Amino acid sequence: MDRNTFQKIHEIIEKSQLSHEEKRDFTELFAQTKEEALRPVLKLLEVDAAWVGKLYKNYLQKKEAIITGNMDAWNDAIQNEKEEIERT
Repeated sequence: MDRNTFQKIHEIIEKSQLSHEEKRDFTELFAQTKEEALRPVLKLLEVDAAWVGKLYKNYLQKKEAIITGNMDAWNDAIQNEKEEIERT
């Protein structure tokens, strides 16, 4: 039986250095994401599992920016994400 994209991402997250709570939080985010949007994420994680930590850190920055309504923080998170991707 083939595993779907979400299941593969979940397995990579489970093997990461994130805490149990962080793994659950991050997995729930991907559980709500459409399959086609997950494919590029899976591809990135399969190339380098260290992206789990980078993506989680960026997710937290965005989440905090939304909670506080701080657009500067949101823009910083987007800029950091862009720079990380360009380094690959």
